[in-house]
Amino acid sequence: MLEKIDLKQKMSKKQYEKAFDELSVKVGALQREMREAEIPVVIVFEGFRGTLRGELINMLLSVMDPRGFRVYSASKTTEEQKEKPFFTAFWQQLPPKGTISLYHRGWYFLTNEHDVGDPDEAAPWYDVEYEQINAFEKELTEEGYSIVKIFAHISSKKQEKNLKRIDKIYGNGWGDLAPGGVEGIDYKAYYKVYEKMLENTDTVHAPWHVVPLEEMRVGVIAVFNIIIDAFERALHKKLQKTTRTIYFKKDSSVPDILSTFDLTKEISKKDYLDKLNEYQKKLESLQYELYKKKISTIVGFEGWDAGGKGGVIKRFTSALDPLGYAVNPISSPNDWEKSFHYLWRFWQHIPNIGEVAIFDRTWYGRVLVERVEHYATVSEWRRAYQEINDMEAQWVKQGIVVNKFWMQIDKDEQYKRFEARENDPNKTWKITSDDWRNRDKWDAYVDAVNEMLYRTDTKEAPWTVVEANDKYYARLKVLETMIARYENVLK
Repeated sequence: MLEKIDLKQKMSKKQYEKAFDELSVKVGALQREMREAEIPVVIVFEGFRGTLRGELINMLLSVMDPRGFRVYSASKTTEEQKEKPFFTAFWQQLPPKGTISLYHRGWYFLTNEHDVGDPDEAAPWYDVEYEQINAFEKELTEEGYSIVKIFAHISSKKQEKNLKRIDKIYGNGWGDLAPGGVEGIDYKAYYKVYEKMLENTDTVHAPWHVVPLEEMRVGVIAVFNIIIDAFERALHKKLQKTTRTIYFKKDSSVPDILSTFDLTKEISKKDYLDKLNEYQKKLESLQYELYKKKISTIVGFEGWDAGGKGGVIKRFTSALDPLGYAVNPISSPNDWEKSFHYLWRFWQHIPNIGEVAIFDRTWYGRVLVERVEHYATVSEWRRAYQEINDMEAQWVKQGIVVNKFWMQIDKDEQYKRFEARENDPNKTWKITSDDWRNRDKWDAYVDAVNEMLYRTDTKEAPWTVVEANDKYYARLKVLETMIARYENVLK
């Protein structure tokens, strides 16, 4: 890919100034149109060291509204960020609709540094594969993001000249910008690495644009044209997008998993209290051991309305040090959250190292309530199974223990609990008209839950279905499951 780029291109000052004036007006106008169309944009600048990408980026930003973008650099990744899954920061830095996140080095820098032997190969944070990058970019573009990837290319002679210039300007500070120093940068080694990167990540949904920067004027105009073309394509795509009615046919290959669980299971109150005390003491000591070993945990609870999620979470957290966990109640996304990818808000709550993040309802809302209530299109919730599996796999790869519980009750038990809540002044806040209305869609939710369990129950992030008609039994099963999982991890 790199060998096809003509690095000898030239442009006179007069040609440049004319093109710059014309194209800068167009870039600014298109940025405003993208904002009005609520299209989020991610622009990634990669390239050889010494290409003066900073100057190139500044020229682009000089013609854009500064209120509409944020600039980031993966080179500024902190040690704390490295304790979390690799893509955490990039998810958290996603732009809301109509704005731009621009990267002076993005999620590619580690694959490149790794291949030339720079980082600590033993650290899991550094171990990111091209397939993961492609999946990440595909998820964003399918959710309406426009991704523009620009690679700055120069010759080895130009690199040497630029690096000496930078070294002259920054002196001893150059080591902070390029740890290898001027003499430590192997152009040929990086050339091979970049070719491999471009070949493996040049995709239909997020193609690469290689820009010659032997002469800055040529590079600036090339980038302006790339941005203009990308923005026009994104606007055209959104204009052409129409809402079609897709008739959903139930997948007959999905087994009726919920029907296999015995909801008559129960335990006496005395046995419950004895076991509860035992399990909570055990969890207390396990939390301390996990913290010492820097093992984080994510626990997600889903279930029927009145299924007992709150009661289980209360008994679980009662055993833990409050400084080591956080409960994240998840409701319908607000307007701000809707301006991002649907998974964005969950990446905001990745636990710190050694801590526990508990979710009262989860990212599975996309394939449950959003599916049943038609808030998500059929194509959106169908592709969500793989997107969620990929996300959880990233968490597990980083060493996070992922646990998922479905609180299962039958329709009669739910009715009894609804009635009890309405008749108890202290619990009426727990019941709404939507809860009653959702009962009319019980069968649709059964289908959705069965498919969720079928498609997202993985070895790394397993589902546990909890027979919850009896609250005592349900609470103990969750605690017992967590204890067994923790003990297995600590072996």
